[in-house]
Order: sequence, then structure tokens, then C-alpha cells
Amino acid sequence: MFFLLVICSICFHNFLDKPEVIATDLFLIIVIILVFIIVSVFIYLARNMFLIAKQGKILDIQNFYIEHLNELVRVIRTQRHDFVNHFQVVYALMKTGKGEKAQQYIEDLCRHVRITGEILQLNVSELSALLLAKEDLAVDRKILFKIIVDSNLDGLSVKPLDLITVAGNLLDNAFEAVEELPLEKRNVVFKISETPKFFVFQTINPGYLPKEMREKIFQLGFSSKKGNGRGIGLASVKSVVEKNSGKIIVSSSKDKGTKFTVLFPV
Repeated sequence: MFFLLVICSICFHNFLDKPEVIATDLFLIIVIILVFIIVSVFIYLARNMFLIAKQGKILDIQNFYIEHLNELVRVIRTQRHDFVNHFQVVYALMKTGKGEKAQQYIEDLCRHVRITGEILQLNVSELSALLLAKEDLAVDRKILFKIIVDSNLDGLSVKPLDLITVAGNLLDNAFEAVEELPLEKRNVVFKISETPKFFVFQTINPGYLPKEMREKIFQLGFSSKKGNGRGIGLASVKSVVEKNSGKIIVSSSKDKGTKFTVLFPV
């Protein structure tokens, strides 16, 4: 604005000294004013677009947390209902004199409760909700899903959104790899552990991934399955892992199956 006032002042003095140049000066003033208005409008619109995008991102994050909180509540309600059924089974077994079966049933139940408790003790509640949801999904797909928790992830600096992207896509990939196998081979292991240098996340399944496919699976758009929307998950995993200064390693053999290992620095 100060710049415009200076230009106007110069033009006014030119008009007093040389009236014949007034047309040129007026044209110059109009052009400068138009440029100033255009730049101002552009800055205003850009600022508003940035604020709208920021608000949209905040809304996405809020929806993410609400979704996983609702999932935790749903799982807790389901387990409460299931425990009533479990106690009824134990009571019926004891009443009919089948004490050994009742004992075995209780041991299996305690093992399941211990694993669920370990999941809920994770320092990332969003990951707890995801794993509990995947347990239910595994049951629906008749997949034996084993979760091994050897770290509560205390000190992990990876954002929950990024961690869910990694774990969710790796588990989806593992489930897809075994869902067409015979029932006795439909098993997936998800392991959480920690070393002095890394937090370690692993998925293990009995499926085999040929070498030529292992070299392409992280390419955007590549997928061993047909269908729209495929070939994105593992590419997203690699991108998120690298963004967080991590590493992802895939190994596969016909006798040991396929293992994806993600390492995030401590």
C-alpha cells in the first residue's frame, strides 16, 4: 500500500510538470493496482485453502480415533457376552462330571485372556484395537491367528496413524495369502518385540512368495491378486516405514513360509 502511495505521488508531480504524460501514468497506476488486488486475492484464497485442508486433516484424525475407540468398546462388550457363555459351558461340564474337559476348557480360556490382556497393555491403544478387530476377522475367515507380544512399545515414536497403516496392511496381506489354503494351513502369526536398537513387527504365514515377486511387491500398483484398488497396501507400508527411518525385510521359502519384518529405530 505504501508503494502505491509513492507511485501516486510521483504521478501527481509529473502531472503538474508535464500534463501530457498523465495518460501513461494513469495506466501504470491501474496496472499496479490490479496486480496488487490479484496478488492479495491469491494470498487470501491460498490461506483459506490451507486452513480448510488443515481442518479436514484434523477431522480425519478425529474420525480415526473415534473409529478405533468404538472398536475397543465393541470388543469389550463382545468379550463380556462371551464370558457368560464360557462360564455356562464350564458349569455344564462340571455338572455332568466331565472335570477334565472343564479343566482343559478353562486353561484354553485363560490362555486367550492372557493374550488379550497383553494386547490391551500395548502403549498404542489404536494398535490394540486393530489387533482385536483382526482377531474377529480371522475367526470369520477360519484363520488361526496367533499374536505374540514381547514389548509394550513404550518409547515408540511412530505416529499411531502410521503404525496402523503398517500393521493393518501387513495383516491384510497375510490373511489374503492364506485364505485359499487348506484349513490346516490357514495360520498367521503377528509378533511384536524389541531389541536394544529396534522395535520389531513381524507377520508370518505359510504361503510362498517367489523371488521375482518379492522384488516387485513394494511397487505401487503391483499385486499378485486381480481386482481394482490392489497393489497399494505394501507400497504404502514401504513409504511409511522409510518416512519413519525404518526398514522392511521380506523373506520366503517353501518350507518356512513368508515373513515380513519391519524395524523402527528405538
